[in-house]
Amino acid sequence: MKTFVRKHFKDEYGVEFSTCGDITTLTRMPSGLKGEYRIPDFVTDIGAYAINGCNELTSLIIPKTVSVIEKNNFELCEQLTSLVVEQGNPMFDSRDNCNAIIVTATNTLVHGCNSSSIPEGIEVIADSAFSQRRNLSHISIPDSVVYIGEFAFLGCFSLESEIALQGIRQVTRSCFDGCSNLKKITIGSGIEAIETSAFAGCSMLSEVVISEGTKYIETWTFANCNNLASIILPKSIERIEPTAFDRCNRIERILIPQGTVEYFMRFDALKQFRHRISTFLK
Repeated sequence: MKTFVRKHFKDEYGVEFSTCGDITTLTRMPSGLKGEYRIPDFVTDIGAYAINGCNELTSLIIPKTVSVIEKNNFELCEQLTSLVVEQGNPMFDSRDNCNAIIVTATNTLVHGCNSSSIPEGIEVIADSAFSQRRNLSHISIPDSVVYIGEFAFLGCFSLESEIALQGIRQVTRSCFDGCSNLKKITIGSGIEAIETSAFAGCSMLSEVVISEGTKYIETWTFANCNNLASIILPKSIERIEPTAFDRCNRIERILIPQGTVEYFMRFDALKQFRHRISTFLK
């Protein structure tokens, strides 16, 4: 039986690696690393949290030898605008110059940077894929996306564009939490649930449009959206948790279908806004 000894070493840039048998893992990139860095060809794995807080890193090239990239990478890499997987990598790609890392076999975008785009054909945006990309100012989510993971856009406070979500079944926990510059959210007809804290802390959010088909609005969904002025709710709503609109103090109108006032007044979350339900959808 072979016994492998784990060895630790650094390259000339201070990047840390560990080797055990045939596996060489990039374990830590120093926060002061500047400009472009190409991960060496001997690397097979990128460890969890290995590339975080690299504020002066602008470009990263991932070689075709890398077959494992752990979660929780690229957070707080404020200047990272080029994220490229070399052609020929059997596991990952950066198709259509998207500046993101995609699992080729499953069309899952697992990591993005401040200048990423989401190509048509992507089906999944993984948990935390864009978490803490503080300089990400615009993103368009194609209709091919069927799932957006938890914390996917957590803390992207420069994200200013309107977000339109279509084709997915639920808006997951904290997926846009802390996106404080978002102005408008449109929830498409295929989305059944808006989960806990999905849009909490979106302090500039002024308009929410929820289409027919949505059934559940969970706890703290829009908590601390203190500029939220207009909400459209569909007849399909079955449950709104009491804290869904906690500290939303500037709501001016809630639009609901005709003949449903009594139905919607069953929800404690809306009772405080009784006098702002003045316009009904046809």
